[in-house]
Amino acid sequence: MSFNIFSPVKRVKKREKDKDSFDRLIDIIERFAPRDRLSEREAYYYNYRIMDAYKQPLLALLETTSQIERFRMDPDGHSRQLFLGLKAFYDVRGRLSMEDAKRDMGLVRRFRDLLIYFYGRKDLSGEDIRGLLKDV
Repeated sequence: MSFNIFSPVKRVKKREKDKDSFDRLIDIIERFAPRDRLSEREAYYYNYRIMDAYKQPLLALLETTSQIERFRMDPDGHSRQLFLGLKAFYDVRGRLSMEDAKRDMGLVRRFRDLLIYFYGRKDLSGEDIRGLLKDV
C-alpha cells in the first residue's frame, strides 16, 4: 500500500453542536457584554440552564437582557423589566411579593450585579437602584 504524503488530505468538518435558544441568546449577549465579566455571567446565570426549574425563567431573563437597543433607548424602563425577570428567576416558587422583592437586599444586590455583569453599569449607587425599583 502506497501512501502519498504530498497528496491533499481531505478533512471531515466536525459537525457543530445544534444551538438551542439559550446558546443563541448567549451569543447575542456576548457581543455587547463586558468581556471581563464572562466568568460571573457563566457562574451566576448561564450554568442554571441545566436545572429544569430554572430553564423558563432564565430563558425569559436572557431574552430581556439581550435587548441591548431597548436598553440604550430607555435604560430605566428596561432595568425595571430586568428586575421583574430577575425576581422570576431567583424566586422560582413565587414566594416573594413585589414589595418584599424590592426590600430583599440579596435580590437588590443581584440586580445591581446583573447590571454590572451584562451592561457594565458600575455608576449606579444604592439610591439610583432604589429609584429604579420605586416604579416597579
